[in-house]
Amino acid sequence: IAQPTPLEASLGALIMTNHKHAGSEDAKTLIKKELTNLIKAKPPNIAGKGGPEVGHLMTMLDQDADGSMNFKKYITLIGSLTCATVP
Repeated sequence: IAQPTPLEASLGALIMTNHKHAGSEDAKTLIKKELTNLIKAKPPNIAGKGGPEVGHLMTMLDQDADGSMNFKKYITLIGSLTCATVP
């Protein structure tokens, strides 16, 4: 089996991180508490002091107001954080 490319490995890490933190209500979605834990644990240098508040992120990304963040919303968050770090 071929070694995954760096991009493939990164995509796998994003999926595994989402699944690791999701699960109280549904193994595929993050509720606010789970999102808070993920943001505090995984990108502390990006979303730390001065970063966006979790409640604000949920409001921005949860446009259907279901109180959860599915994988599509999660990837939007990761993309937004990535864009915010590009000089």
